Order: sequence, then C-alpha cells, then structure tokens
Amino acid sequence: MKPEFFFTETYAQARKSFLEAAEAAGGRVGHYLNPRATGPDGIHLFLDTALFGPREASTVLVNICGTHGAEGYGGSAAQCAWMMNGGPRALPGEVAVLMIHALNPFGFAWGLRGTENNIDLNRNFLDHSQSPPENPLYERLHRLLSPRRIDEGAIRELLREGTRFIAEHGRWALEDAISRGQYSHPDGYHYGGRAPEWSNLVLTHLLEEELAHASRVGLIDWHSGPVGDGELIYLNFSNPRGPEFARATRWWGEEHLDPRIVEAQWGSKRPTRRGILFWGIEKLLQPRASLTGAVVEFRSARPKSDPASSLRIPMLERWLRFEGGFDAPEAPGYFAEIREEYAPHRLSWYEAVIANSAECYEHALRGLGEWARENG
Repeated sequence: MKPEFFFTETYAQARKSFLEAAEAAGGRVGHYLNPRATGPDGIHLFLDTALFGPREASTVLVNICGTHGAEGYGGSAAQCAWMMNGGPRALPGEVAVLMIHALNPFGFAWGLRGTENNIDLNRNFLDHSQSPPENPLYERLHRLLSPRRIDEGAIRELLREGTRFIAEHGRWALEDAISRGQYSHPDGYHYGGRAPEWSNLVLTHLLEEELAHASRVGLIDWHSGPVGDGELIYLNFSNPRGPEFARATRWWGEEHLDPRIVEAQWGSKRPTRRGILFWGIEKLLQPRASLTGAVVEFRSARPKSDPASSLRIPMLERWLRFEGGFDAPEAPGYFAEIREEYAPHRLSWYEAVIANSAECYEHALRGLGEWARENG
C-alpha cells in the first residue's frame, strides 16, 4: 500500500482506520468514552486501545498517539501501517504491544493541541496535591501572547516587546518561559492544569490494568511539529547517566539520542518542562518496572521567517478557544493553518513518516526482545 493510504482527514476517519486495522490484525480492542466533551457535529470522542501479544507479558511496548491532539495524524498513520504491514505477526514471542489511539481525542477531533480544558497533557502529569511549579517569566509574556485580534498591530507589539525580553533574559529564556509549562493562566500557553485531566486519569487506569505483570516497559509517544519533512527527533527524558538512557541509545543509536544532536535538530536548547507524560509513566511504574523509550517527533512544519511567525500557530489556537470561537469567519482558515503545521498534506511527509516509523518500531521491538531474553 502506498504511504498516503494510511493518512486520514478527520479524527473520525482515523479512529475507524485504527479500529479496523486492530481487529483485522487480531488485537484485543478497548474503548474509553470521554464523557466531558464532544467533537465537531456533536460526535462522541474515544480513547481507543489495541493489545497484541501475551496478555500477561512482562515486557511491553506502550505506543501512544494524539497526546497533543492535532499531532495525532502522523502517529495514527504509523500505528495503522505497523498493524496492516504485519507488525503483530513479527512480534518477539515474549513481547506485547499496547497501542493507545487518540490519548487526547478532543484535540484530535477539533485539530488543536490542548484538551477540552485547554490543558497541555504533556504538562499535566505531576502531583497536583502540591503547589504547582512556578514560571514567573511567563507572567510578563501572557498579555503579549493573548491578543484580542491577530493583526499587524499585535505582531509588531509582540516583536518589539519580545526583543526587549531577549535583550534582558536571552532567547532561550523566552522559549523556555513559553513552553516549559505554566499553571497560573487557564487561557494561556502550555497550561498544565490544577488537577489530573480526563486523559491523564484514563491513561493511569489503563496502564495499571494492562501493565500489572510488566517489569520492562518501552515507550514510543508519537508527536509532530518541529521544522522538517518527516524526519524523527528522539526526546528521551531518562537520567542521561542511567541504564534506561543507555538502553534507548542501544535501540535507536547514539546519532539519535546524543543531547547535542537532539538540540541541533530541535533548533535550540530544550525547555525545562514540567509534568510531562514520560515522567508520569515512569513514576507510575516505579519500583516494579523500568521504563525505556522516547517522545518521538515527526518533523512537519515549514521554516519560519521570524519569532512572531514561530508563535503564530499557538496564537491561532488560543484565539479560536478564547477570542473568536470555533464558528468565527476566520476559523476555517485558522484550523487549516494549524493542521498543516502538524500534519501537512505533502506526499514526501507521508512517505517519510511511514518509512521512519517502521524503522523506529523495528529497533524498539528488537531491543525489547533482547531485554526480555536477558532477564528471562
């Protein structure tokens, strides 16, 4: 099948393709209805799962798509391609695969990164009984990043004040303040929330049930967005001096895991994130199981000409949610822009996503099989 076969235009189509592929491949399928939100035209929203391999396997690959909803198309296509191209039949005998489709179905269905509550799931996995992490520099930026209209005046002010901010704190501090996560502005960027989001609670329950027998867990959490055309960026959040990082390096190669290479691919030093899903799963599994894996980004966006252009996509999402609304005259164009950032309609992107994801799966599953035999 040609690579473009695996890509869809809507969440509903992606869900249908995932479920059909999973059932055809013999997966044990599960469904979790989001009772708190609906999609376009009032459609129901589901987090779906497919389990392959031994039900009580001690070695499991957890594979997620749609953590940042609008980014779900590449990961969904990769999951479908793996299932339809014989991946389940080639599993090492002692290894299971748990596929999680549309972790954030609201964002996937509407074409937005955040959940129904504007929460960035990848900043929501922390102990909410404790005081939330502070991000004081974000306070200075929130007003600039939240214009009532996205017009030339707002962009000029953003560039002017952003230049002053960079002169005082540096460019990385600007990037870090915006993307590390903040817990003070529910209508702001990368809002981590003040309680576990529905998707967080479902994932926690799901992993407690399905990984009850696991002592060795791999993770591939598919994302998209950085500038490029389907190449992969591996973001590993393990201790760089620990055995988990070393194991991930053996699976995918030092050329993909070396922090200096990753930062060059990313375009800057990585932000000091808080509440990320990787650490949430890691904590959930401790001390009975060890986690090795990565957030894996499909590069997808076109290069940007200036910092304001780099911020346009998150500004559009915020405007749709809190200023103009999903039915505003500008909304169709804005939704289309967001879609092209994370899931472009380019044949070259389709081809690279399918080829590179197949290689990523192959190396992870081979490594998981070796890990299982080492401890068998």
